[in-house]
Amino acid sequence: MLQAKAADKPSSVGVVGVVVGVVGVARATLAATARSALSRLGSAGRTGALASAAACATLACGPGAMPASVRHPLVGSAAPEFHAESTAAVTVGVPGTRRTRVTVIDFWASWCASCSRTLPALDELWRDRKADGVAVIGVNVDDSEAAAEAAAYELGATFPIVADLGQRLTGTYGVAQVPLTFVVDGAGTVRWVGRDPAIARRAVEVLLSERPAGARSVFE
Repeated sequence: MLQAKAADKPSSVGVVGVVVGVVGVARATLAATARSALSRLGSAGRTGALASAAACATLACGPGAMPASVRHPLVGSAAPEFHAESTAAVTVGVPGTRRTRVTVIDFWASWCASCSRTLPALDELWRDRKADGVAVIGVNVDDSEAAAEAAAYELGATFPIVADLGQRLTGTYGVAQVPLTFVVDGAGTVRWVGRDPAIARRAVEVLLSERPAGARSVFE
């Protein structure tokens, strides 16, 4: 923030003139810097910069539109229904209960390096938003339930973990690579698929903004 320090007891006209002048100089400097940066980027860079600005306008400055997904056949379709017992003996799945507003399903494995970053971020999302009706389910594709439990504990994942020992769910959801995260709305439609937990959080926030607040999570 730019500030102008005036002398003791200045006239109001003088202070306004100083502030207007400083703001004008700042705007001119920023405009010149932006023009210089865009000229160095070239046409491709300018296109990318404009696209980033548009994305910021629709996503970063509020819930906005649903962020773009990776290409997956389930986007916009009904999520395959399932109910399974988690490693903590809690039954979870799709559809959830009437209290569930958004379900996040993350496919992961203990040997997956990227999953070690995804799971803690999704656990933070779950702890922040479970009271608003957000359910997070981790589907582990390891060979044993013990491996799934140990890895989840090590990564600090406190949301329910399902051990997909025969990889039935993995096949049903068309998962060819982990991590892969699905965001499902309250009507059971897959609204977003991707690998970035920060974008998954944005997708969840968009869905929460579409429905009235006040719902509570079945996993509380």
